[in-house]
Amino acid sequence: MLPRSLVSRYFVVSLVAAVVPLAAVGYLYDSYAQDILRALTGQRLSAQLTATASRLGSFFDTRIYQLDTLSNYPSLASYVGRPDRDDPEISALLRIEADVPDLYGIWFFNATGRLARVIAGQAASGPPYWGGEAPDISRLPRVKVGGTEIIGPVAPRDGAPGWFLMRQVLRDPRSGEDSGTIALHVRLASVTELMGAPEIGSLIQPVLTTPGGGVFDTVGHVARMRGELMPGPEIAPGWQAALVIQPDALLGPFNQARHWLYMLVFSSVAAVAILFLRLSSKLRRRLRQLVIGADAVSAGQLDYRLPETGNDEINVVSRAFNGMSRKLSQMIERTVSIEKMAVLGKFATGVAHEVRNPMATIKTSVQALARQEGDLERLEILNGVSSEIDRLTRVMEDLLEYGRPRPPETGPVPVRDLFRRVNALVSPEAERQGLHLGVMGSADLVLLADRDHVMQILINLVVNAMQATAPDGAITLLARSEDNWGLIEVSDTGGGIADDDLPKVMDPFFTTRALGTGLGLSICRQLTEVNGGDIHIASEPGKGTTVTLRLPLMRSGDRLG
Repeated sequence: MLPRSLVSRYFVVSLVAAVVPLAAVGYLYDSYAQDILRALTGQRLSAQLTATASRLGSFFDTRIYQLDTLSNYPSLASYVGRPDRDDPEISALLRIEADVPDLYGIWFFNATGRLARVIAGQAASGPPYWGGEAPDISRLPRVKVGGTEIIGPVAPRDGAPGWFLMRQVLRDPRSGEDSGTIALHVRLASVTELMGAPEIGSLIQPVLTTPGGGVFDTVGHVARMRGELMPGPEIAPGWQAALVIQPDALLGPFNQARHWLYMLVFSSVAAVAILFLRLSSKLRRRLRQLVIGADAVSAGQLDYRLPETGNDEINVVSRAFNGMSRKLSQMIERTVSIEKMAVLGKFATGVAHEVRNPMATIKTSVQALARQEGDLERLEILNGVSSEIDRLTRVMEDLLEYGRPRPPETGPVPVRDLFRRVNALVSPEAERQGLHLGVMGSADLVLLADRDHVMQILINLVVNAMQATAPDGAITLLARSEDNWGLIEVSDTGGGIADDDLPKVMDPFFTTRALGTGLGLSICRQLTEVNGGDIHIASEPGKGTTVTLRLPLMRSGDRLG
């Protein structure tokens, strides 16, 4: 039964898929390799021995044919019988016949069997060609092939090459008697070279067996027998091509391959196990992060984000999880904002009805009393009451404006006109506070928005900047475009906003000033959004604040609302 863990299931399935085929291959290899090897090797070696015997037989037939041709030459018998005389015609013929790479020369024996003449070939060296005693052939093995006698071979020793003789009788054509013999002094290596190269890394060695128990390798040297001898067809009596086979060494590579195959099986099992242990550990850690993230979101931490690394499936889930968290947070924020707007709308209407009208009556009464009051101390108190009534009235107006914003009347809004009006309205107060007001950028941009809304937003932002900036500070308005958007940046050199307060400065009723209502930036964001734009605040404590207002640009074909 498979384990319940998905990773463990994959591990078991992969392990079975990796090991079973390897084990099956190893078993089949072990069962059939030796039989197939023996069958293929036996057929191949038999064919090789037959082909080698055919080549060697052709070599011997060629030399026998050469002897037949020479022994039937009419004047050759008298040439052997008179070693003290030279026949230029016969000498020339013999030199041509001896000048063959496979021969050292041609020997002539007289009727008593003694060496009478020698003709040197191109490979001749040493005795009996260039002095010295002739080799003793009386103890060499002899076999007959028809009318040809094969004498030897002689193994190479002391730097002298190996050789053998192929000899035929010479008969006097006039008397019919034997006048001696002619022998080809054959190079032994010319025969052994025809056996070919060793097979399968010298594990199968071609050899030539000869009469007398001689065994020679492919270069004509005495072969060292290390293995079993596989004989081939006979070329001549006692002359036979054979193969020396080392069965254990021949099967050694196959046994070694089987050993490595089993090692591969065990290594594969170990590698698969280690790989899955590492992968499962990594997968569990990443799945644990998903679980932690899900618990955090379910606990209300909608700002929790999973790390996004790599391009695998877990990372795809992480990105989807983070996207879900963002959308859920935005949806909740929109829902809360809508509910706040609804509550504020009702609240503002109630305030206007229950507070604003009585406040107007109270202010009228206070002003009437102030006009009739002669006591300066009480007059000052009445004027203070009137100022507080004005402040409460402004608070009520902010509440009404935030709770029930006027729909925008979209139209072209030249940035140049906005800057001119802002400068005219705030420059006197800026000069009074010792502040520098600067205007920069593309003032020829035309926004597509509600003129009064944009003007209210800018005045509010500039006033906030003036309140946050110390004397000798600077406030800058910068206009620029980005794609199809117009951007207006309001920057100051004030004290900035604390990092903890920055995410909350545009929330309703949040303020850091003692006399503020906390609705100014909230109204700016609200008016910006109803005009199809957005607002962003960047600030660093001690270095000032920059508020970026982004609104659509006016384009040809835009319909005005």
